[in-house]
Amino acid sequence: MVLSLLAKYIILGFNYHCFFVIRKLSMMSIILGPFRFIYKIYFLTCFVLILIILYPVFRFFLSKKERFPSAFRMMKFYAKLLMLCTGIVLKIKGRENIVTDQPFLICSNHSSFLDIPCFYSIFDKYFVFTGKKEIENWPLFHIFYTSGMNILVDRHNKIGLIKGFKRMIDVIDQGYPLVVLPEGTISKVAPRLTEFKTGSVSLAIHKQIPILPITFTTNWIRLQRKGFFKGKAGPGIAEVFIHPLISTNGLTKKDADALLLKLRGIINSPLHQKYGV
Repeated sequence: MVLSLLAKYIILGFNYHCFFVIRKLSMMSIILGPFRFIYKIYFLTCFVLILIILYPVFRFFLSKKERFPSAFRMMKFYAKLLMLCTGIVLKIKGRENIVTDQPFLICSNHSSFLDIPCFYSIFDKYFVFTGKKEIENWPLFHIFYTSGMNILVDRHNKIGLIKGFKRMIDVIDQGYPLVVLPEGTISKVAPRLTEFKTGSVSLAIHKQIPILPITFTTNWIRLQRKGFFKGKAGPGIAEVFIHPLISTNGLTKKDADALLLKLRGIINSPLHQKYGV
């Protein structure tokens, strides 16, 4: 009888605590909602306005392949200016793990639109991005892909996949790093990771090049993918973990699944420590 009453009190106390926490979170969302909405509008305005101003310069540099390195430097300037104007401050851990004397694959979680300017702010050496084919329909921004500077991959078309894979191999053969995001698109459940596609590790194994894992732990808080009226947003620190290189020397196709699991575990480690995911 006593134990039964004690159990009821514990359950009631737990339910009350949960109700209080949920209510508090709801109130915070209501209070912060307008500020997050305004920040998202401001971020988009900065993104578009700076791009429009620099667009003639980008068109000139992207009109010829030999000018791509200059376009890359302009992208770095664009990214840093965007982050400065929107109050985003990079905090990088593990910068010493970046190599400059060989091609390698760069793989990270994809938690926010902010990931792309972060990449350009982090790396000084010219690299090539891979992106989904839908980007070719994006106003203005598509030029960075349709010009040939970066690679569009049609994941829903076998021929498109093969063409994209061949272009990636060409980039690696030229000695450039290549960014491949294994999740394929921005996660709607960030900070939790979504399914990792095997294409990245298959390419690394095929070319026997190392993989540089990167974790963005707070980009989803700075600019969350949930529309203008939902989700987190605001200026602050964009925390980045650059992990040690993962070697693929001697690995074969049979090792792809194990390598993908290892890559996912490394990228997820800071997220697990920070959020328990």
